[in-house]
Amino acid sequence: MLGIITSIGVWWTRPEVKKNIQEGEGTVVEKKEGYSFFVAGHTYGNPENYQLGLYPEFKRHFGFLREYPNMKAGFLTGDVVPKPTREYWDAALTDLERLPIDTYIAPGNHDKGAVFDSLFPSYYAMGLNQDLFIVLAPDQWSIEGEQLSFLKETLDSLDEHVNNVFIFCHELIYWTPENEFSSWEPNYRPHYPGSTNYWEEVHPLLSSLEQQVYLFSGDVGATTVVTDFEFVRFEGIYYCASGMGNGVNDNFIIVDVNDKGRAEVRFFNLNSEEPTEIFPD
Repeated sequence: MLGIITSIGVWWTRPEVKKNIQEGEGTVVEKKEGYSFFVAGHTYGNPENYQLGLYPEFKRHFGFLREYPNMKAGFLTGDVVPKPTREYWDAALTDLERLPIDTYIAPGNHDKGAVFDSLFPSYYAMGLNQDLFIVLAPDQWSIEGEQLSFLKETLDSLDEHVNNVFIFCHELIYWTPENEFSSWEPNYRPHYPGSTNYWEEVHPLLSSLEQQVYLFSGDVGATTVVTDFEFVRFEGIYYCASGMGNGVNDNFIIVDVNDKGRAEVRFFNLNSEEPTEIFPD
């Protein structure tokens, strides 16, 4: 198992990324070339009929992801495992080794615990080409304390050459039952703690940036009675929610960034022989 942990987890021990974790600074490599990355939420699948390892409908399309042109990274937006035990994490990491694409995890409520903490950092920033990637781990749907300080420092030190800021977390931290996102139904509404500090503390940081900002969340799509995916631009920020487990409209996201730094977000349905693009249609 150590070999698997090394091959999947070694990305965050690279010097430039370790520096980001410690100091909250994004290292952006100046390369003007196109690339792609994928985003997949709730990858353990159905909450009532789960398995050891990743959701079969997701694993069935690993070949598609491996062969996708210029695929440089993947981001799992939480609930990678149904239970945070060594057995479930070993099985998930064994599956991830089959990609093999550098894969980063934004932990969900099912993931957090001693095993996760022994394998991965909770939040960090990294650079790819001329873009900044930030992985967050909300506590009760809020970004607070040292993590909020890290986010502020990372964005304050943003290099002028950065084109896009891509942020990943599990919860729909911008959602409340009364606001503009109220029609989106998260996987389990009772997990909503009653408030979030997103609009008071986080949104002002993001909306003040000159760069284009994308916020990806993965707490949808687990059943047929919740939102399967959503994509909207609101007050200058792109909000992207994607997930799987419902067996009808399971989906993941592929983001293509061209050599000019323009990002295109594409949603793919997984319930067919080959992934089928469902947005934009």
